[in-house]
Amino acid sequence: MQQIRLPLFYNLQQIIRNSDFHRKYDLLFQSLDLSAVRDTNTGIGRTGFSRHAMLRAFIVKHLEGIKSVPRLIEFLDAHPVLTEMCGFDMGNLPDASQFYKFLTSTNTSVIETLHHAVNQKLIDADVVSLSHFIMDSKPVMAATSQNNFKNPHRNTRNKYKLPKRNLSATLSYYSYQQVDGKKDNFIFFWGYRTHVIVSKEGIPLVSVTLPNNATDATTARKLIKKLKRLYRFRKGAFFIADAAYDERDFYNFIVNQFHGRAFIPINPRNQQAPKTLGPHGCPLCDAGLEMSSCGTWTEGLRQRAKFRCPIRASAKVAFQFPDGLPAMLRIALQAGCPIHHFRFAQAKAYGCTKYLDITDDPRARIPRDSAFFKQTFNLRTEVERYFARLGDREVEQTTHYKMRAIRNQMTIAHLSMSLIAYAAAILLDQPEKIRCFRTFAVQEPRLALTG
Repeated sequence: MQQIRLPLFYNLQQIIRNSDFHRKYDLLFQSLDLSAVRDTNTGIGRTGFSRHAMLRAFIVKHLEGIKSVPRLIEFLDAHPVLTEMCGFDMGNLPDASQFYKFLTSTNTSVIETLHHAVNQKLIDADVVSLSHFIMDSKPVMAATSQNNFKNPHRNTRNKYKLPKRNLSATLSYYSYQQVDGKKDNFIFFWGYRTHVIVSKEGIPLVSVTLPNNATDATTARKLIKKLKRLYRFRKGAFFIADAAYDERDFYNFIVNQFHGRAFIPINPRNQQAPKTLGPHGCPLCDAGLEMSSCGTWTEGLRQRAKFRCPIRASAKVAFQFPDGLPAMLRIALQAGCPIHHFRFAQAKAYGCTKYLDITDDPRARIPRDSAFFKQTFNLRTEVERYFARLGDREVEQTTHYKMRAIRNQMTIAHLSMSLIAYAAAILLDQPEKIRCFRTFAVQEPRLALTG
């Protein structure tokens, strides 16, 4: 059957000039250079559908918040002008299996190369700076009944019982509530997390989507190495993240390998209450007496100082607590310690002991109480705004099962955000609209003609 080209029936440029909807996608597709990507099959077998057209269609799917591939096909069929702009022929849209095949057969590195090329143009035009890098991750729910809260057999406890057709998905917590100052009412889900590093302008620079069991700090190391390889940022860059990245090795990685500065708050998890120090800088025991120093030692990458009971360490202090009893009877009655500490009663050589972490490393040197730290750390909200622009559906749920398809889905979502920035800043010369993903292409109201 002979295919009919839509330009026979309309003036495409006239529609683009008068329709903000079509103008938006015309600018986005101009921003996407696909010359280095093979369009159709040139080897043995059928030619197939245009890969360029399918990639543009998935950009439309993300920006329009379309939930699934069948709904995308219906949307394109209802918008023939947009279908033509993507690169499809009228009445010859691929079926759903061809779209799924594109996601599962395309290497993620191909889409990432397109993304990095757009970012490099933004960097060269001084639209995006490489002085501040903000890291975070967001959940991506797997397409499984185990994530259905109405499912009475929902498994949120056994992490070894994997959901069907989602063997790469892992179990992790989604949210929790604060009850009496403690974390409670955890909600768990099966799925993945998309990790991203954005600039202070809110533009995604590098990203990766992995199962939930990949920790934030471990993944951030790989992304920072990739960031350095692609964009060659200079020394002294600021790396901003939340408390989930508070790991001693991660600080050393940023400072020692990349000569950067970390702005990460302390994670209070498993952290002891701060100790009260005496006038000589030693901690106070439970009885309120300043303890005696008992040396230091190194434990892995940590350096710790030990302090012992002052009554056992100093005869001068012990003389202040006389009881007039023989030594063995004094120990048995716990008479030597003002609060009768059980370690004193057990005749321990040191009595009670306490320890201080005195490690002098990048994690300990960060002035978290300074105004400069607080002002810089406030930039972290930019990544939260970025995930809000990315769209709740894309970062909370996927309709695919294979890991490559999920990675490609999220990489296309990140690519779309960079394309919007390029179209606004370079093509329209309006850099203030690089984050206006809905209205960057809206034209100014035309003045009414007067006689």
